[in-house]
Amino acid sequence: MSKVLSDRYEIIEKIGVGGMAIVYKAKDLLLNRVVTIKVLREQFASDDDFVRRFRREAQSAASLSHPNIVSIYDVGKDGDTEYIVMEYVEGQNLKELIRNYAPLSSEQSINLARQIAEAIRHAHEHHIIHRDIKPHNILVTADGRAKVTDFGIARAVSAATMTHTGDIIGSVHYLSPEQAKGVQTNEQSDLYSLGIILYELLTGKVPYDGETPVAIALKHLQENPVPPSQLNPRISQGIENVILKAIAKAPERRYQTAVEFVEDLNHIQNGEPIRKIERPLEEDLDSTRIHKSLSNGVNAALSAYSKDEEPKPNQPQKKRKRWIWVTAAVILLLIGVIGFGFRNYIGGGTTKVPNFVGHTVIEAGFMAEKSNLKLDSNPPAEEYSDTVEKGKISSQDPVADTLVKDGRTIKIWVSKGPEMLKMPNLKTGKMTEEDAKNALKTARFTGDVNVTQDTTSNLPAGIVVGQNPPADILWAKNGKIDLQVSAGTFNNNQVMPNLVGKSVTEAQNILVNQMNLKVVIVKESSTEYPKEAVMATNPKPGDPIPPGTVITITVSDGPGPLA
Repeated sequence: MSKVLSDRYEIIEKIGVGGMAIVYKAKDLLLNRVVTIKVLREQFASDDDFVRRFRREAQSAASLSHPNIVSIYDVGKDGDTEYIVMEYVEGQNLKELIRNYAPLSSEQSINLARQIAEAIRHAHEHHIIHRDIKPHNILVTADGRAKVTDFGIARAVSAATMTHTGDIIGSVHYLSPEQAKGVQTNEQSDLYSLGIILYELLTGKVPYDGETPVAIALKHLQENPVPPSQLNPRISQGIENVILKAIAKAPERRYQTAVEFVEDLNHIQNGEPIRKIERPLEEDLDSTRIHKSLSNGVNAALSAYSKDEEPKPNQPQKKRKRWIWVTAAVILLLIGVIGFGFRNYIGGGTTKVPNFVGHTVIEAGFMAEKSNLKLDSNPPAEEYSDTVEKGKISSQDPVADTLVKDGRTIKIWVSKGPEMLKMPNLKTGKMTEEDAKNALKTARFTGDVNVTQDTTSNLPAGIVVGQNPPADILWAKNGKIDLQVSAGTFNNNQVMPNLVGKSVTEAQNILVNQMNLKVVIVKESSTEYPKEAVMATNPKPGDPIPPGTVITITVSDGPGPLA
């Protein structure tokens, strides 16, 4: 493969390898922009039927235009190399974020799931089904935007390679039951995969796992998942219902459209009820349901008491005994409720604050959730930082490794980069090295000052004769500054004597033996000066001669003055 595809796309570096393609970062020489190029592997590029489907589906996907979908710019061929040119996205794929930071908070998980669902909705409206929705195909930028990639490509792969290799393409962990059966897929297949991703975001685990792809596929078909609230008690009943509906075995029991999926996510985030969802699994008891069951127990006990309020004439003793038991039950239940609430109030755990400095805000959000902490929901304040690059967290409160209670809110500040200051004029001809350093301090510069000696200056020793950067430009507050100061070794009495008309031997004796200078002789023909006579010198007579100067004398090579 050439380094430039189709005389337009210059390969910069390899950034990924997949089952069907190799991914490169490249430069579009025509439009002068960075792009992503997917180059098909040879075993697929040699299959004409696959290539035909691949190109048709990729061109179809190029019609998609949505902020949560990676744009396809071009589909081409260079020799035997089939490739797709796509938008270059700076960020990580969702699988890496899950691996490093899951379980995420409900808010973060819903936000990501909503963006993915919006991308799926847009594709479905254009009659394109992804068929390979998984975290590996979702990129997340530094500001938290999710972008789904490989639209259309998955369809070409599923159609061509099922018969080509007999393998199920894509990660089996996110495969819908109908895909595992090998039957026709539809919009609900993509929503099933999204439900699996939401499960993984909130729990850090996939609902079905096994030692082999076949074992995992069978679980998709035959087993019910562990309710996500059993793995993460902070998951609300509403979110759990949404997940279980999305990953129902039968497509007709799932969300029928991505619009319905997004609507329920919005209802949950706004604290609104969602439509009733049939739950195939037994509900796990979390704190809300425990409180509810205790309350129901109290109500039931009081109801029993009221029913026995009018005893039968022949049962006075039974009535008193029942009253005693009911009263005891009510007291015990109330003690349980009070004790449960008290434990929740004072029994929170503690955690160590992570070091957010140097991370982006979205990375810090994942880290905070992993440590059961929160970041300040307000836009973070900005500050200058000499050590942290612009856009990353420069400081935090409390600082890293502080032990705090679970749920604590951490305040963060984001770097604006180093502060830029106006450079003062230090080369005035009168300012000493010490004066210059004081002037820099007054101007609030804090960077290192590098001082070198200048032996060619006729100024007194210690006087500043040069500076870098020059005066009046903006310079980083902590930037390095170079100063040149006079060494004071220049001899003002050493000047160039007038040697014109003298013989070359006499001139050399004066310059070399008396003044300890180096001489270079240049001969030129002359009809004015006798042969071997000095016609000119450089430096000229009367000019100062700095130490180390090489003197050039021009000597006549004849024929000399004419008669």
